[in-house]
Amino acid sequence: MEEVFKSGTLVMSTSPIEGLAADPRWSDLPSNCILAVVAVCLLILSLRSVFRLIPHLLYCYDRSRGAEALEHSLGTARMRNLLALANLLPFCLILDRFEVMRPALWDTIPPVWSAPATVGLIAVFLIVRGIFHLILRPRRANREVAATLQHNLYNYLPLVLPLMLLTTAVVLFTGLDEELARTLFRGEIAVAWGFATLRSGQILGAHCAGFSTFLYLCGLEILPAALLVAVVVLF
Repeated sequence: MEEVFKSGTLVMSTSPIEGLAADPRWSDLPSNCILAVVAVCLLILSLRSVFRLIPHLLYCYDRSRGAEALEHSLGTARMRNLLALANLLPFCLILDRFEVMRPALWDTIPPVWSAPATVGLIAVFLIVRGIFHLILRPRRANREVAATLQHNLYNYLPLVLPLMLLTTAVVLFTGLDEELARTLFRGEIAVAWGFATLRSGQILGAHCAGFSTFLYLCGLEILPAALLVAVVVLF
């Protein structure tokens, strides 16, 4: 019997099968599938709020006083906040799926935790932004104006997200180059953030002097966004 097992021939290939060696697709990861289902449910549940808020949100794009008018109505402002919260998860999933905002640190994270990490990154950005607004808000602004400034960014997410979802559908069904898709997503986000920053500057300008408006705008909007970009680029 010992003579039988002294030698043999390797029949199996020494290299992994090509399909098995490849990294799993984003949609193959169970965590991403679960989060995507939750995101779809949140979007469906928030449809009624979307239709009710569209006139108010479009007014925010058109005039700075649209944000102040929306914030003045407690019920409408609360609905807007809940809608922005519901839109946060699908927004983060798009960022993760197309690597729109991916620090190098993400390469050390298992793929199954990439999407939750992206959600956490955006959540930390919003928390840091909220702290900046709490500390640096203008002294001359009353509580309602301060709340308008803090929540102004939320007025633009519910309108830019449908555009990003449409872009996602076009990319997936047409096979558009994902590098071009990332450029489109970044452009859409930049335009929405630019509008939000412009309106915040106009709101500040109604309550502060010119140079003070610039300083407050840098502290409340530009600095938190710059910190987020720095984290993505440097880490």
